[in-house]
Order: sequence, then C-alpha cells, then structure tokens
Amino acid sequence: MSNRGLYRASATCIMAPATEPQATRSRQKDCRIQKVVQVLNENPSLTLPELAHSCQMSISRLSHLFKDEIGINVKYYRMDCRLQVAAAMLALTSMQIKEIAYAVRYHHSSSFARAFKTHFGLSPASYRTELGQAGAAARANKQQKPLTQSN
Repeated sequence: MSNRGLYRASATCIMAPATEPQATRSRQKDCRIQKVVQVLNENPSLTLPELAHSCQMSISRLSHLFKDEIGINVKYYRMDCRLQVAAAMLALTSMQIKEIAYAVRYHHSSSFARAFKTHFGLSPASYRTELGQAGAAARANKQQKPLTQSN
C-alpha cells in the first residue's frame, strides 16, 4: 500500500467542533481553511509553508485563521494527522520504525518516537507489538470452536 493510500485510509485527524451552528455564526467559514483541512487529511506531511502557499496566504495568516476556524493550532492538527498516518503504517506494514518516521516527515526517529509516545502513550515498537498481540488473540478466538454439550 502506498503512503498516499495510507493518508486517505487514516483521515481520522482530530477536528474541534464548532461551538455554534454555522447559520448562527457572525461570519462564514473561510473556504481556504476548509481546503487546508482537506489537504492535511490527504497529505499530512506537508509543511506549514507548503500549506500556506497552496492556499495563497501567509504562514501567520494561515495560523491565525486556522486557530479561529478549527479551534486548535494548525501545528497540533498537522502533528495529529502525521501520527495517525504513522499508527496506520505501524499496523498495516512491516516497514521499519525509522522508515515510517521519515515517511511522515520526521527528520530524526528519536523525535518521532518521543512525539508518538506522548500522543498514544506507547512507543512505536510497543504500539506495533500490542497490535500484533491483539491481532493474534483475535485470530485465536476465531479459530476456537464453540463448546457443545454432549449427552
């Protein structure tokens, strides 16, 4: 599976809900921010300058509007998206952790491991191990035949 497919498969990035219905808000949502969210969900490894350029606005304007519209900093949203992709890659591939770190645009695997552990509460290796054990237990449960009572 390509990285592009993983981005789409794991588009479960956090999204802070609006506190008021859109109809009652004093201003309409900025379509550029909606585009940024869509772009980040498709490719969370884009940098802030790349995102700003794709929406034809400055980095500071993008950061300000994103925080107003979504409710969290674009940096944290982007990091969540990247880590969700990494988690999917850990679950679905046998790539080395270092390769996954580079695939989601971490320059150092130690920075990736620290961010991953902070976000998920487990190191990437432990996360993969836990998934493997959970998968093995699920397979074992499926293979067990139901007990039948004989007379």
